[in-house]
Amino acid sequence: MVEEETSEQTPVEEDASGDEDNSRFSWYVVNSFSGYEKRVMIFLAGQLKRKYPDCVGEVLIPTQEITSNVRGRKTSRKKKLYPGYVFVQLDLNPEMIMDIRAMSNVSGFPPMNQGNPEPLTDAEISRLKGQADGSDKSKIIRVPYSVGQTVRVTEGPFNNFTGVVESINPERGRVRVIFTIFGRKAPVEIDFSQVRPV
Repeated sequence: MVEEETSEQTPVEEDASGDEDNSRFSWYVVNSFSGYEKRVMIFLAGQLKRKYPDCVGEVLIPTQEITSNVRGRKTSRKKKLYPGYVFVQLDLNPEMIMDIRAMSNVSGFPPMNQGNPEPLTDAEISRLKGQADGSDKSKIIRVPYSVGQTVRVTEGPFNNFTGVVESINPERGRVRVIFTIFGRKAPVEIDFSQVRPV
């Protein structure tokens, strides 16, 4: 089985020789087998960088934080934005291309592992980095309910009451439920962790 990735972005230390050195680097996509992205990242940042010390820059696996409600508890986890892909800053030469393609768990460079790899544009890599650090998108919150769904309250003053979801506020982690109490409809706002789908 493949272990879940916990570390998603590892900037590799670059020589402090100045920005003019970075102009020779371009960003490339390395196609790894799904689930082996971290191993490929370690190879690129370790073994490949040792072999070509001035030719490997930053290595990136873009991820996004996903918040969900599991059994009444809010949980967060990192989800890969591009499973099967590792992004690396390289001053590429033909020997490096052969070394990367020959590595286990790597299927080459997209699109079809033919010819010389094409570097990413500055706009593409800016978008990727924005997604990875959260500046491009707000974090995703998974809501286990939908409007009109019947739910049961599991704790609090309305414990064991059953009602229908009227509205959902994912940002606040709350759901508005309509209960029928003594023949009258009563809307109540409850935390996600206090209700379960029926």
